[in-house]
Amino acid sequence: MAPATKPIAGQALRNGIVTVALALQFVCVGPTAWSQDGARIVFGAYAGGGDPSIYMTSPQGASFERLTDGAGHDTFPAWSNDGRTIAFPSVRGDDKAEWLARIYLMDTDGGNLRPVTAGPDDWGVTFSPRDDAIAYGKWGDDDIGVYVTDLGADRHTRITDRGTAAMDPSWRPVGDTIAYTSDRAGSYDLHTMAHDGAHLQALTDRRASDGGASWHPRADAVAFVSYGEGDGNGDIYTIRADGSGERQLTWHPETDNWPRWSPDGTQILFSSRRDGANALFIMDLDGAIVRKVTDERFTVQGADWFDPDAPRTVSPLGRYATTWGWLKRLGSPAR
Repeated sequence: MAPATKPIAGQALRNGIVTVALALQFVCVGPTAWSQDGARIVFGAYAGGGDPSIYMTSPQGASFERLTDGAGHDTFPAWSNDGRTIAFPSVRGDDKAEWLARIYLMDTDGGNLRPVTAGPDDWGVTFSPRDDAIAYGKWGDDDIGVYVTDLGADRHTRITDRGTAAMDPSWRPVGDTIAYTSDRAGSYDLHTMAHDGAHLQALTDRRASDGGASWHPRADAVAFVSYGEGDGNGDIYTIRADGSGERQLTWHPETDNWPRWSPDGTQILFSSRRDGANALFIMDLDGAIVRKVTDERFTVQGADWFDPDAPRTVSPLGRYATTWGWLKRLGSPAR
């Protein structure tokens, strides 16, 4: 087990005797004793000095395991729908000289790390329902937009129009619809499109900026963050896929960001600076905080949640039952 944060040590030299007082802050980066058979959260984070790495924990946050080697700038991971693969943007190796970000894939134990896009500015990745493709955003001046990479054929295709900014795609786990952020209407709003880029509709039309979309694992609903005018503070919202039923879930003066549904669709994982450094929290659908997952060692940069007992692809009957349960639970949040 190697420390991801440096030990804090005080040393005094008196008469040739060394007195050492240690206050150790460790993050376990090797094999852990906690079971990885159940629900797991993967997240990017700074922990001490150096670049951010990808970590894994349980929803209870009882123990943490570092999956990447600390040699890259690794953030904003995403689970595949079958739970076998993790995708994330990274800047590593010779790419650091020009800050060239590519999308990487790895197995859930951190092995078999490999780049699958060429960069130079690839961020915000999401898997297709069959895990045979990924969608992601490019941020370059000339090529900003949403792209799809066919993982089997190594084919990269831009699916949004040139001349508009498009980013933060989230692929619906059941079906071929993608939610994303675009300025096609003049401000950064949520939109949906087909997997081939055909525009379907705008979900929001706000004075503020909306982004960070996350499809409900089974229902026709999207969680997202909206940044207020003036102060730029972010809060978490949900909205149905037809643009109706918008609900604000958080009201905190510090920014809440990057919402991700629990695998069963009954809770939302999000990051927030409400306790200082950006940390992970879980809330119910009325906005009530269930628990804080990470502690002061971590400054979180994106997260995702997977549970093999709550697969994202289920039968139509199962989707209907889950949707009805979600609609009943999503009441008006208390301020």
